[in-house]
Amino acid sequence: MESFRNNLKDIIEDNHLESLIPSREYTENEQIYMRGYTQALEDMLEDLDASIREFAKDIKNCSLN
Repeated sequence: MESFRNNLKDIIEDNHLESLIPSREYTENEQIYMRGYTQALEDMLEDLDASIREFAKDIKNCSLN
């Protein structure tokens, strides 16, 4: 899970760098797609972090009943 999270962070960082310093000329549609794709990845990371926190909270509050 941590590996997936780190890969996701790396991809997001790479996409941000690509938008700042493009490796090639992108069409306007490609730029829009890349922004949407990056936003979707950021949302996934946010959801994953929230799920991990919730999972950790559930483990701490686990009862024997």
